[in-house]
Order: sequence, then C-alpha cells, then structure tokens
Amino acid sequence: MPSERKGQSRWALRLWVALIWSGTQACSLVSTDGTTWALTLTIPTQGATVQSGQSVPVAVAVGKERDLRAVQYYWYRLDEEPLATRRATAAPFTAAEGGSSLTGTVLVPPEALGAMRLLAVGEVTRGRLESYEEFDEVLVTVETSAVLTAIEFTVEKPWRFDSIGKRVVVPAVGQFNDGRLRPLTGPNVGSRFRSSDERVVLVDAVGNLQVKGAGKAQIIVEHREKVGMLGIIVEANGEVNRAPIADVVNEMHVRSGELVVLDGLLSRDPDGDQLRYDWKQIRGHRVGLINANDSKATFVAPIVSERKPYQFSLTVTDMAGPDTVKGADSVPAVMTVWVSP
Repeated sequence: MPSERKGQSRWALRLWVALIWSGTQACSLVSTDGTTWALTLTIPTQGATVQSGQSVPVAVAVGKERDLRAVQYYWYRLDEEPLATRRATAAPFTAAEGGSSLTGTVLVPPEALGAMRLLAVGEVTRGRLESYEEFDEVLVTVETSAVLTAIEFTVEKPWRFDSIGKRVVVPAVGQFNDGRLRPLTGPNVGSRFRSSDERVVLVDAVGNLQVKGAGKAQIIVEHREKVGMLGIIVEANGEVNRAPIADVVNEMHVRSGELVVLDGLLSRDPDGDQLRYDWKQIRGHRVGLINANDSKATFVAPIVSERKPYQFSLTVTDMAGPDTVKGADSVPAVMTVWVSP
C-alpha cells in the first residue's frame, strides 16, 4: 500500500474513533402543535461556540407529531458521513432536572476542533406498529482552552505521490497539553496552510491538497504560535493530467416516498478520460444511498412531517481504463435535496 494511503487510513480511523461517542436517552411524551418542524433543535443555536470535552446544554422543541419516544444526539465533522442509527452511537446525554429528554446536556467530543454538526434524532410513533425518525441539526464551532504543544503529521515522511491531480486532506494534527490529538484541518479550526512550490502542490484554506506536478515541496501549517512542515515528493511522468469537473444541480425538491436520482452525468474530464464517481451524504439524517459509485445514485425520500434538507457531494476521478485509476480528483460538487411530506 502506498505510504499516503496508509497515512490516510490511520487518519480516518483516528477521527472515527475520536468523534463517535456512546450514550442514549429515551422517554415517551405527547406533543403539541405550533412549531414549524416536528422536531427542532433549539439549543445550541446555529453558529454557537462550544468547548471540547465539556457538557453543553441541548433542547428540542416538539411540533406536530403525536408521540416522540426517543431523542438521541450525534456529533459529526462536516466531511463525515452520518451513520444509520442502529450502527451509530449517540453522544452521552444527561437529562435536565425532572428527567425529560427534551432538555439536558451532551458531551462535546474531547478530540473535536473546528466546525462540527450536532444532529438530534427523534423516534416518532404513529399507532402501535408505525414509526420513523425525525431529525434536526445545527452547525457549531468547537474550541479548546488546551495549549498547543506541537504540530504533527499522521503520514510517513516524506509524503510521496505518483500521480498528478490527486486531491487529499493534509494529515495535520495538533498535540495539546491535555494529552489530546486534534485535527488541524477543516473550517473554523484556525490553521493556516501554504505550499513552498505551487507548481508541485496546492493547498487551500482548510487543508485540502492537490498534486500539480512532479518535484519536491513542503507544506507549511501554522496554528496559534506553532509551525509544522511536511516534505512532499511527487514522482510522475511529464504527462499533463488536468483535474476532472464534478457537475450537479444545486437543488432538488421531492416528496416523501419518491425515488430520488442524484445525477452526475454532466461531470466531465478536460482530457476526455473516463470517470469514477463517488457520492457522499454530508448533511441530514442518513438515507440508504444506492449505487454511490455510479454516475447516478438513488435513494427513497424518507418520511418527514415538514420540509427538510439532505445534502450530498459528488467527487469524480479520472481513469486510464475501466479498472485503472489515473488519479486526478475533482473538487466536490454539492447538491441539496429538499424533502417535503
């Protein structure tokens, strides 16, 4: 396995272990009318700032549904796909005085930093046999008061690439004086990135790197008062390989029960290469996405009581043949699917 793949696998596993927490809380209650959503996450508010490793207040408002039996909370990074409830583990929840699941506190993952999604999922019942899940979510920024002691990279050095156009996340993590490793990439983390030679690699403001040409370069990461440097070697032939373009519609509007088709056929490669497709859900409670590696992915629009958004991204990679990856990746294209009752 190439060294960059080893580093990425360790990085993904570390984030998954760090950011999925355990716990659950359930109760039975009768709801009242009067809110726009059947389940609305009212605390924390959109854009709030919270501290890693601390318990934060949470509250949901119940709207038009008859019976809400369980409320669970899940933390995800912005680029992390949601898990099905039966596979995910909820954040530790402590009910407020009186034992209601509508208010209480949840623990912020100690390893979190930067923009995070807090997803609230409620199990709604209609009669003895019928039930489904409602959700709401907010984006918050996680900060830490711990002192950064060093910047590290979870990849073998120097980081080697053998294809032009590859797009990956810089595997930069911070070692803090509370003993935690936290990711230094992503929105609202506060890191600064730059390349010593943009003819070899480019890196954007949140730490996404794209290989541009053969040669040697360094990625410089600055966070607070610390600086980390990662050497990069790109060994590739002189053939120009331009990145493909992922192309999707910005929005779709569907109703519960309809078959939703996510269409990536407008995606293209400027060099005329064949494409490999990778669909990923990035907002909303998880749906069963079928054919996620085809030009058209599908899912059945879930039951909702009010209009709710689900968001998906498409990344395409150029191919040298039916089973041979050439290696250039597109910037992800994002579309929002609005589901109405």
